[in-house]
Amino acid sequence: MRHPGWITLALIGFVGTTLTLGQGATDKAPPYDAKAEVVVKGKVASVAAIPDWMGRNGVNVTLEIPESVLVHVDTAPAEFLKMLDFALAAGDNLEVVGVWAQWDGHRVLLARTMTRDRVAVSVRDPQGRPVW
Repeated sequence: MRHPGWITLALIGFVGTTLTLGQGATDKAPPYDAKAEVVVKGKVASVAAIPDWMGRNGVNVTLEIPESVLVHVDTAPAEFLKMLDFALAAGDNLEVVGVWAQWDGHRVLLARTMTRDRVAVSVRDPQGRPVW
């Protein structure tokens, strides 16, 4: 092992650059105020993969709540939900904990946790930062 210090410095530089570049994407993220969380329950009317603020195919759900109101729910990237084995489909009963936000001129619910058939997943940490 020649020059282990150089390897360490190179790794630190790579990680630092990666974190810095990654932070640029979150600058576009809608704000998440954990103190303003709400619980919304309803039936999934439709599911669509729409490019999100990070440029990934985000899973977006239209949720019909009891008052016959349709709510747009921004969940997580499709790859992340697939990794969690948490597929959503029309007709599913879904409970979402999240916050209301404005994104691209539309009111959306940013999901932090979702529960379907007694299975719950977290897509954001308690402060509202994405965990994917």
